[in-house]
Amino acid sequence: MEKRSVGVKIPDFPPTYMKLDQNEKFIYITSKTNCTSYQIASIISYPDKKDVSSANLENGKSLNEDNKLALLLHGSQSHKSAIYQTLLAKMLAQSGYWVLRIDFRGQGDSSNNYDAAIGRTLDQDLEDMSVVYQTMLDRSVREQLYKTDTISLGVIVAHSRGSLAMFKFCLKLLSMACPLPSHLINCAGRYDGRGLIERCSRLHPNWERKGGFWANGPRYGEYKDFWIPSSETYSIANVCVPEFAKIPPTCSVMSCYGTCDHIVPLSAASNYTKLFEGRHTLKLIENADHNYYGIEDDPNELNLPTRRGRVNYSPLVADLIMKYLNNT
Repeated sequence: MEKRSVGVKIPDFPPTYMKLDQNEKFIYITSKTNCTSYQIASIISYPDKKDVSSANLENGKSLNEDNKLALLLHGSQSHKSAIYQTLLAKMLAQSGYWVLRIDFRGQGDSSNNYDAAIGRTLDQDLEDMSVVYQTMLDRSVREQLYKTDTISLGVIVAHSRGSLAMFKFCLKLLSMACPLPSHLINCAGRYDGRGLIERCSRLHPNWERKGGFWANGPRYGEYKDFWIPSSETYSIANVCVPEFAKIPPTCSVMSCYGTCDHIVPLSAASNYTKLFEGRHTLKLIENADHNYYGIEDDPNELNLPTRRGRVNYSPLVADLIMKYLNNT
């Protein structure tokens, strides 16, 4: 992995709209590109069952001998606490993981995109992930952020567009002979980029001629309208997904899709099953859409909680992921 200048800034108080558990901290991971500084807003969850204070370190070594980090990635027009992420972070921490959920640049509480004219490209997402990876390699940053001398990336959980970034990042790690995580969790990730182009054309008929379209998403605790340049869409649509098969078999893959996904066709689930044949687990959630909410008139046979009048399948998603991690 290329060496980057990385730091950590811990605000005295998190934003007022942010709710954190006692074992969580809101932080900024800082870096720069082409002499331009930026911040990646993150929430770190420390393992509930471990005392990670400085008093728990002996001779610079953590008492936990198997320190694993779980990295949670959001999708388009989303943020670090969307859908299942808050609940999953809590469950992972209770199982002994360090958990980091981040806002990609241009989203949530992170800095703006490096170039507003090209938007949040996949390359920028990969740069953000490289900065996060560097926090584990830089000893001073690692000890400040994770409060442990050794830690490794064990799990990545990604939703939608974030799944493409996850798989691409693993190829990047592979090319640099860096250790790869043992588990990759693909939540409703797109397989065929042509479907994204078709969706954009259906929702925004003149988007290519206009060079983009307007969308709504979370920014600094509010939902705001912002411009999505066509280059941002093409950076996702042009990904060569079959290349992901190069990821070594040491990485097991789980995919989780709602059977009523209105954004990504269910064929993506079967395609990923074929792509990662022999080390792939597929979970389908009946009546759930792309963000794991139930369809209209959902009978809610599992007696799950509701949100805004719809069945919320996020607890089931988190539970399926934890069962998968515990059994592989």
